Amino acid sequence: MRPSHLAVAAALAAGVAAATVHTVRAGEGEPTAPAARLPADAHALPARDYLRALLDAQLDSARRARATVDAKLADDVAERERRARAAYKVLRTGSAPAWVEPEERLATARRRTAARWLLARDRREVELLAAEAAALADAEARLVADRGAVDTIPLPPAELDVPARGAIARRFGALRHDASKATLSRRGLDLETVEHAEVRPVADGVVRYAGPIRGLDHGLVIEHAGFWTVLGKLDPPVVAAGDRVTRGQVVGRAARRRVYLEVRVPLGPGGLPIDPEPLFAQAGQTR
Repeated sequence: MRPSHLAVAAALAAGVAAATVHTVRAGEGEPTAPAARLPADAHALPARDYLRALLDAQLDSARRARATVDAKLADDVAERERRARAAYKVLRTGSAPAWVEPEERLATARRRTAARWLLARDRREVELLAAEAAALADAEARLVADRGAVDTIPLPPAELDVPARGAIARRFGALRHDASKATLSRRGLDLETVEHAEVRPVADGVVRYAGPIRGLDHGLVIEHAGFWTVLGKLDPPVVAAGDRVTRGQVVGRAARRRVYLEVRVPLGPGGLPIDPEPLFAQAGQTR
């Protein structure tokens, strides 16, 4: 299932690393609920095995969430039916006759209004839960299809250029957040560069998004042959959406002394990230 470049661009323009274990913010993850339980050593696996583990974790998460919603629907049915019977009983009583005291007529009107409100609220709750269950069912079906595609999907070649010369400052994978002490998941890597270093694409491609990315200053989403890259922590890029770019071409400069890189393969609505480091053609470029 090939995600569109618009889905990738929209997800990243909003600062979201679409539909994975965590969301991206400044290259780091923030847990979402329900969190996918990715094995602790998954980030060290080869790319295809990592994708299998990631999709298995997401599928497990989606199934647990769907089971929770289904259970809530089932548990609430009896209570909603009881409240509905009581509400309809109030509504069937009709309006108070004219000879009844005004206070009693007002109380009857209030009871009828409350009954209508209760019925409408319960109806909305059921509709929301049903919509959530349907969305989770769709997500589960998509994940099953993606999981089946992992074995045959082409992966990026191990001959990519490093986008900027420098050492790897933060690697792809698990990360312990200094402030919160939480274990997060990085979807890309950071290169430590000279100030305002020139940035180049990792391979020939077409720019699909150029502009702000929340937490990553300005950035680019570039579609290559069968995969995408995300370049972030840039000054405003010198290329625009729709431009063709080639290896060695300067497409921007680092906003400061860091350049962020993600590599994504076409699984899921916004692609799934894999570790860029093993794909660099010359390991010496990152030293």
